[in-house]
Amino acid sequence: MPEVLERKLKAQARKKGYTGERADAYVYGTLRKTGWTPSSQKKKRKRLLDHK
Repeated sequence: MPEVLERKLKAQARKKGYTGERADAYVYGTLRKTGWTPSSQKKKRKRLLDHK
């Protein structure tokens, strides 16, 4: 995960008053909007592309 961006998003979540799971969801969702994908999904995607 891009650590610098994640730290900035966590700070923004705190400013917005989000805590706990809601703050985590905000960070995760925003990272996904930027085009980031979790490593577990990258592996699945690569496997699917290899079969075609």
